[in-house]
Amino acid sequence: MPGPLVPPEALAWIQEASAASRYIVDPHFAKRARARNFSVFDAKKIIATASSCERYQDGTPLAGGTSWRVTGTALDGTIAKVGVEAFKDHLGKQIILITIMDG
Repeated sequence: MPGPLVPPEALAWIQEASAASRYIVDPHFAKRARARNFSVFDAKKIIATASSCERYQDGTPLAGGTSWRVTGTALDGTIAKVGVEAFKDHLGKQIILITIMDG
């Protein structure tokens, strides 16, 4: 089922799914997180403290949702970004953590 279509809806969706631990960690995220010294806990903090959310037009949805880039604060206090896909399945609103990077 498609994901949210506008940034405010997407950010609320992403924050709700993250807070409820309804997320999937894509292998690409795990690779990027290791290489860039981040963790899933950083991603959750970035999402929780998000200052912006923008549509990621070049994203290739894996679950038929929509792709977003969320900017917030990592555990060490630095600004960072998380790439996510937001989608809905039989369990409700979900996200896939796709990538993570410095802000």
